[in-house]
Amino acid sequence: MRTNNFEWWRDRVRAICRIFHLFRIDHVQGFYRIYAFPWRPRMNKQFLPLDHNQMLQQTGGRAPHFVPRDDETPQNREANKREGEEYLRVVLEEAGGMRVVGEDLGVVPDYVRPNLRSLGIAGFKIPQWEGRDGMIIPGDKYERLSVATYATHDHEPIRALWNEALEHLASNAGEQARATIEKIALFARVNPKIDELDFEKDFYPAIMEALFRCESWIAMVMITDLLARKYRFNVPGTKANLNWTRRMRRSIAQLRSSRKEQKRMRLINELLVKRGRA
Repeated sequence: MRTNNFEWWRDRVRAICRIFHLFRIDHVQGFYRIYAFPWRPRMNKQFLPLDHNQMLQQTGGRAPHFVPRDDETPQNREANKREGEEYLRVVLEEAGGMRVVGEDLGVVPDYVRPNLRSLGIAGFKIPQWEGRDGMIIPGDKYERLSVATYATHDHEPIRALWNEALEHLASNAGEQARATIEKIALFARVNPKIDELDFEKDFYPAIMEALFRCESWIAMVMITDLLARKYRFNVPGTKANLNWTRRMRRSIAQLRSSRKEQKRMRLINELLVKRGRA
């Protein structure tokens, strides 16, 4: 793309700018380097049972690897940072005054987030993942140039985690869900012993206020978390029939006529006003 001045990217950004005033770059780490497999995703099942040598036999000696290079040496890290910044500057140039957000979740190289901040690109803050020395980082310590949310389309909604934690404690999934809910409780400064809490009366109001109280430029709530629904939009790495097919089970008119949802939205409005986000 460099040979034609990244025109493909420029066209994309210009098209987005005609519709939106803010956009998110999904998997922004891919601008710095990507992890490439020498087979198509549809062949994953064929390769999963193989050991390393068997895999190499099937691929003619090619192994999964980072492109254009890994981060194993200081020289490689500097080169990846430099090239990633070059590509992102193209996006920013075409975006003009539009704000850009970078989805920087997962295992993030040390140079990525500082580089995004230097470019004025906001990264994500998922409170239950923001920890240091075994402690949850308080929201008042978040960088202003960030977007805070409890989940994206790739994650379990909070209500689903809550139910999993209480109903399936003996399972690995239940243990993981409880650990996540307890971290969110600590972030929200509420009792992490969730068995002693009521979701609607104790937990939901506290976690919403904590999110809106944080220092992040934007605090946003996935619609399933806003309405305390359990269904999930996407399970990454799967071809599940329900991926990207979920729809709200009740119409906007039905939601507006629900006393429960009216009460919920009054709470959200009060919190937004209280925290200066209205």
